[in-house]
Amino acid sequence: MIEVTQGSSVPHQDWPEGLQISSSSGWGQSGHGNGQSSSGSTDRGRTKPDNKTVLPPLTPAEWAGRHLPAPAFVLGRWLTTTSRVLVTADTGLGKSNLAIAIGMRLSLGLGFLHWAPGRACRVLYIDGEMSRRLLKLRLADEERRIGKRSQKFFALSMEDVENRQPLNTPVGASWLKTLIENIGGVDLVVFDNIMSLTSGDMKDPAAWQQTLPLVLDLTKAEIGQIWIHHTGKNSTESYGDKSREWQMDTTIHLDAVKRNDTDVSFSLTFKKARERTPNTRFDFQDVKIALVGDRWEHEPTDTRRPGRLSPRTQKALDALVDVLAGSGAVSLPGDRRAAHRDLWANECNARGLIDLKDKVGSARTLMNTFRRELVEANCIACEAEMQWLLG
Repeated sequence: MIEVTQGSSVPHQDWPEGLQISSSSGWGQSGHGNGQSSSGSTDRGRTKPDNKTVLPPLTPAEWAGRHLPAPAFVLGRWLTTTSRVLVTADTGLGKSNLAIAIGMRLSLGLGFLHWAPGRACRVLYIDGEMSRRLLKLRLADEERRIGKRSQKFFALSMEDVENRQPLNTPVGASWLKTLIENIGGVDLVVFDNIMSLTSGDMKDPAAWQQTLPLVLDLTKAEIGQIWIHHTGKNSTESYGDKSREWQMDTTIHLDAVKRNDTDVSFSLTFKKARERTPNTRFDFQDVKIALVGDRWEHEPTDTRRPGRLSPRTQKALDALVDVLAGSGAVSLPGDRRAAHRDLWANECNARGLIDLKDKVGSARTLMNTFRRELVEANCIACEAEMQWLLG
């Protein structure tokens, strides 16, 4: 097994070239995924698909009967072990710093900025542009900010790879799969960046079409992906062909925000967000991010605060605060407490905000209204029947 550690050089001769590994071979295993597609083993009334068959179109009832695993969120409600994410920004804006910060914290099971933590993940960061000297410095800087050293974060400088091949070639894709297998599997790969890790004209759709087999294989193996890409002359758009965005679940764009106290300052916008729901809008809001005094800072760019709440919704928020202080609340990572919707509704009922006895339907509607308004105002976050305070 090849151990990829900070500051080490990885011998290319130990990676077998031309190795063909299918999505069911186990190359993506890391204690979470099994390397197999999770689409059809429990479909009722259907033959289990194999390499030569696919499921036919299903009726709504058949879709409702499918038992599909829930996504494994690893950062907030936007990043999972099957996410395909594209991050675009102008040169020198700080996208590599951001990617390293996210990757290191994921490997330690930590949250970042306003995004809640998930389980600790194995993360592979591949840099194709920086010198290994600069990469070493960036890793040491972020490790110092966190105050912990991760054993699950693997960083590779392509300077250490002899006879490197673009990842949009069969040899390059096979090399990456073998690397993942040799380090024991990963949950997420950060590709920094598309231009330096693939070949071809970025304006030609063919270059990204050649990368898609690898992208889809990683998804089947339940390995999340963050692909970093430059902008062109128009700093508001990614450079070249737009078809690379079609297969992405999430596209994030960074724009420069000038500050006198730092060179790393930008706004972050989710231009595409398939996982966004009314209850998770907080995780997809636009934010300003800066690295100031060796500390990451953030603030929402368009946040509605409790002062804009209706009087009744403000009273519902007060009720939730009291419930969260009681014995019925549960603890969350990051010293937060969450309360079940029923507990909150009972407290609202006790305060005369709703009537659970004679007006059950109206009470349900009002609770939905309270919840929606508080989420939109970034006062609370919700997951299923639980809710907790933000800020």
